[in-house]
Amino acid sequence: MGRRLILIYGLVSLLTGALVLGLSNIGLNRLEMRLQEIDMGIAIQRVREEVASGGEGRPGRFFAGAPGSAQFPADLRSLSPGFYKLMRGQRLWHVRVLDDGNQRFLLMRDYTDYEHSQTTLVMVGVISVGGLVLLAVLLGLITTRRLVRPIERLSASMTTRASLPPCSRLATDFPRNEIGTVAQAFDDTYNHLELALQRERLFTADVGHELRTPMMAALSACEVLRDEEHLSVSADEQMQRIEGSIKDMRQRLDTYLMLARGESDCLGFARASMAQAVDEQLQQSRPQAQRLQLTLLLHQGGTAAAPSYPVPLLRTVLGNLLRNALQYAGTGSEIRLRAGDTWVEVQDNGPGVPADQHQAIFLPFTRGAQPSIDNLGLGLSLVKRICLNQGWAISVTSPEGGPTCFRLDCEPSRK
Repeated sequence: MGRRLILIYGLVSLLTGALVLGLSNIGLNRLEMRLQEIDMGIAIQRVREEVASGGEGRPGRFFAGAPGSAQFPADLRSLSPGFYKLMRGQRLWHVRVLDDGNQRFLLMRDYTDYEHSQTTLVMVGVISVGGLVLLAVLLGLITTRRLVRPIERLSASMTTRASLPPCSRLATDFPRNEIGTVAQAFDDTYNHLELALQRERLFTADVGHELRTPMMAALSACEVLRDEEHLSVSADEQMQRIEGSIKDMRQRLDTYLMLARGESDCLGFARASMAQAVDEQLQQSRPQAQRLQLTLLLHQGGTAAAPSYPVPLLRTVLGNLLRNALQYAGTGSEIRLRAGDTWVEVQDNGPGVPADQHQAIFLPFTRGAQPSIDNLGLGLSLVKRICLNQGWAISVTSPEGGPTCFRLDCEPSRK
């Protein structure tokens, strides 16, 4: 930035000086030629009167006769009436040609020394422009030191702010001017965000610690009851449901904590193929579909060598897609699932999604036209965040009037 400022100072000064010098030189030359033309015209009249009274005139410089006659020098016979600057040998002459009837008069003046002095003035002007450019560069250096250097220092401090201890302040290193005000605003904003991030980290840590403890206690209680009590078949089924719900809750908690921390490591998660995850979610959704008088149809197209994916993440994504379809599909309609080794599609014949809402439905707290009471508008947002975290792709196609089809592709790079 400093170099650009100095360069701009120099270029502006150079262009301004050259423009002023050039325009001044052109204007002065035109004015000089006009004045010389008038002055030499008057001089011709004086010389004519002098010759008429018997004087010798200006030998070798004043000529009179018919236009183009031998009384004029050979190199000047073709000149028309007017004023000229001509080089004759090593000398510079001002020549004025004037016609009066059939007579032509020509007067010459030697202006070599005068033109040399004018050239000297022009050189002085050029040197002045050079001095002006040098002065502009010096002013640019001074301005850079006083203005740009603090800005560059503030920029460098902002870049390295993350390596400083929490609640550090940059404004104390800058004067109380506009730059200091910017530094103060940056300190306030950065420290506020830093404290908010610290609170979020503590919250996720507290949630992870405090919720795991009661869930472990509940699982232990289930194991004790199963070992010490003789449970009936129905009670044992209920116990298995409780244990399954607690384990699912733990896995969901791990998923949410992973997303909150910005991590993508799923080494601690169980893995399953797409077909296994789809079958599991389909079985869990059937009771709700029957209550709503909906039909669930599955078309599997996987292979035996299908890749595996983190079970908690697939459960969350597929579960939210199915719940979304169950909510917005009309009574008596069908929900179709088509699955391959790396992808799955969930299609319902509900009212559809307007084209201008295809991206907005994945934003937090975005709900459809007829949301249920317990719908907070977070399901599809969670699906989108999981896909971004894992490099998956989620898309929706919904022509006007339906059907609506959500497609999850766990390996979009294979396309």
